Amino acid sequence: MDKNTFLIDLSERYSTALGGVAFTEQPELQQVFSAIWELESEVNNGGFDQYFRNSDSDVIAYAPTALRAISASACAGIVERAIKLIAPLPPTQEGRYRVLDAQGESGQEQLTALDAEFFAYPDNLTDLLFEHVRRHPEVFGAVPNS
Repeated sequence: MDKNTFLIDLSERYSTALGGVAFTEQPELQQVFSAIWELESEVNNGGFDQYFRNSDSDVIAYAPTALRAISASACAGIVERAIKLIAPLPPTQEGRYRVLDAQGESGQEQLTALDAEFFAYPDNLTDLLFEHVRRHPEVFGAVPNS
């Protein structure tokens, strides 16, 4: 099993708490996994615009911290710049929709540019997230040899 397949399987396990437990109630090591998994899933499917529309504000706000926890500093910087475009981060989905809808063409162009930076993967998020999981079997369970 490759690393990405393992992480996908892990994200779908109830034991990972992803989706099964509110983000704020997850242990910190799980929050790191959840925040990065959600970031990658949403941005890869529709860019930062989709990420901001679909993710909870507490997950969005935590994403740079989670990325730095796995040594993905370049990606953390990209996410921080994206968050600044909608700062202060609205606490509700409706608030984020209003801010995103009011950005106009210039704001959307800036988000699109940050999408491109993220898609260039200056940090190998799969390897780094896999390593995070491997280092914490007490939270995520045993990891197969890669």
